[in-house]
Amino acid sequence: MRRFTAILQSQEECCKLSHSFCTAEVRGSNPLGSTHGKVPLIADRNTEENSLPFDLGAFDLDGTVLRRDLEISDRTATVMRRLRELGMRLVVATGRRFEGARKHAERLGFAGSDPLICYGGSMVRRMNGETLLRRALPRDVSIEAVEWAAERDLHARVFVDGRVVTSPENPATEQYMRRDEPNVSVVDSPAEWLREDGEEPIKLVIVDRPSEVSRWLDEAREAFRGRLFVTRSLPHYVEIGGLEGTKSRALEFLCGHWDVDPARTIAFGDADNDVDMLQFAGRGVAVGGLTDEVREAADEVIPPVEEDGVAAYLERLLAGDGGA
Repeated sequence: MRRFTAILQSQEECCKLSHSFCTAEVRGSNPLGSTHGKVPLIADRNTEENSLPFDLGAFDLDGTVLRRDLEISDRTATVMRRLRELGMRLVVATGRRFEGARKHAERLGFAGSDPLICYGGSMVRRMNGETLLRRALPRDVSIEAVEWAAERDLHARVFVDGRVVTSPENPATEQYMRRDEPNVSVVDSPAEWLREDGEEPIKLVIVDRPSEVSRWLDEAREAFRGRLFVTRSLPHYVEIGGLEGTKSRALEFLCGHWDVDPARTIAFGDADNDVDMLQFAGRGVAVGGLTDEVREAADEVIPPVEEDGVAAYLERLLAGDGGA
């Protein structure tokens, strides 16, 4: 809770000034959004004896436990299964949309009612499809953001539940976009699509060459300061969400849902969109550390995913030396 306090206060002040900039739903629902009543703040409490120093572990996917070849090592899957057997709660916290997050979470033993933090923190959804938390972006500020990108000839992607609407590819994005990605629609103008469709997006993404992102990232943050959360999740990938659509806010929600003291949480991440989560957790662990900001936000820095940094750390934790 250390360095996170200032960020939390800043986000709260911004939301008080303009609550409409973040539409939040806390509920039990299916992926299509039908409501079955509110989810209690304390639910599914783990009653198993836990001898570990942490009750809840949060794990980013890409660059943390998921390698560039989209594989998760057997070593990582095994040690996470052991943590679960000892009574520790586990959650994936990723910028990926739900469908992609669920596929990789299955490899880590997630199933049934296990929740995932996806869309960068804008959604918490169980593996079985029940939505616990959904924070959407208002259409007006979303339109403004994608128009901002279009004015600079940047590729924009609009994420709504279960699908993605994108602007046409350009030379800067061709090497980064998967052509076999499901449920992706290309339109001439995402802004016009938003005006006509009326659906509030869950998050937005701007894609550019890694060497070019730093040229406009600070400008984007300044343009939407107090209204949107702008962060870099990959060298070529900038995510835009609501002020409360962050991994730390989603993890905070789960702490209340499970009656877990935030001081007894541990979080692992490698990129700028993990910074707030690393600061919120009782212990934040940077995996390799994409930037100085990530390393400075963490309590510890461990070897990168290619060296099974997370698995090695958790094995030491299980051995009783606190992961050190």
